[in-house]
Amino acid sequence: MPEDRPGPRRIRLSPQSRRVATIAAVTTGTLAASTAGFAAATPGSGGNASLEPIAATLDTASMIGGTSYGTTRAASTVGLAGKMGNPDPIFTAVSMVADQSTVAPNAPVLLTVRAVEIGTEQPVSGQHVRIAVANGPQWTTTAELQTDGTGTAKITARLLSTTTLTAVFDGTNVLRPSLAGATTVTVRSPTGSTTGSPGSAATIPMVIPGSSIGEKAVYLASLQKGKPYVYGAEGPYSFDCSGLVQYVFKQLGRSLPRTAQQQYAASIRVPQSGKQPGDLIFFGTPGDITHVAIYAGNGYVWSAPETGKTVALVPIWSSTYYVGRIL
Repeated sequence: MPEDRPGPRRIRLSPQSRRVATIAAVTTGTLAASTAGFAAATPGSGGNASLEPIAATLDTASMIGGTSYGTTRAASTVGLAGKMGNPDPIFTAVSMVADQSTVAPNAPVLLTVRAVEIGTEQPVSGQHVRIAVANGPQWTTTAELQTDGTGTAKITARLLSTTTLTAVFDGTNVLRPSLAGATTVTVRSPTGSTTGSPGSAATIPMVIPGSSIGEKAVYLASLQKGKPYVYGAEGPYSFDCSGLVQYVFKQLGRSLPRTAQQQYAASIRVPQSGKQPGDLIFFGTPGDITHVAIYAGNGYVWSAPETGKTVALVPIWSSTYYVGRIL
């Protein structure tokens, strides 16, 4: 949603103000990262949250059903530096609280954001705040909300892996920008137990780590579309199922074993409800994995299926499957 804000005005900065502006520009930087851990979001209760996901610019069928509908969005460092160097605007503070610190995969968590003026504690109402998700040292905008008359905005998110989030207020000509402290929501397996027989390498960890390369894996898999299935083939012109997986992840710096059974043992178990694009979908039983494919989202996988067919995007054809994650 475009924001209705006054245009820029010239500000003459003292040397001290210019130093503050420079620090602001350097430390703010560009918000950019994968949003693999932020699965979905809907307005919170009360109807006061105006959710406006930023449209993804990734040009790929690989993102079908993917979780990355937040695209890279740069804060205007020039505009922000000007605001920080201007002695007139009012200081603001933004806070964000999650109603739960630990959730099961794909379970909802309510995030409440509040913006106020420092000193007076007056609410910053009718202003846009952005939710950003962390991936290592980087961030990306995932949703945009609008504060109500109390300076509050709410959003319900469904997380597939442990996720760190923050809220950002970009400021106006009269209000200084501010950043909430980071909030981490831990995603745990509902059981922390095993699937399959003992010793089958099927243990689901209590804390499920997020995937940092999943979306890239899906994209690389999509580039193999139409290449023929050949038993024992490892690419680049033909593949069998595990050969496709090994080839894709090798390009991402991951050395996987050759067979589907070995890849099952080498991956981290994830419950079906917690699967993300780029995860591996295994068919068969833990002791006898017969096929592997790469999850693309929305119930689809990239698969090298069988002799006479080609690498294709197809629906998951069975309700009995296991999920593995490569970190």
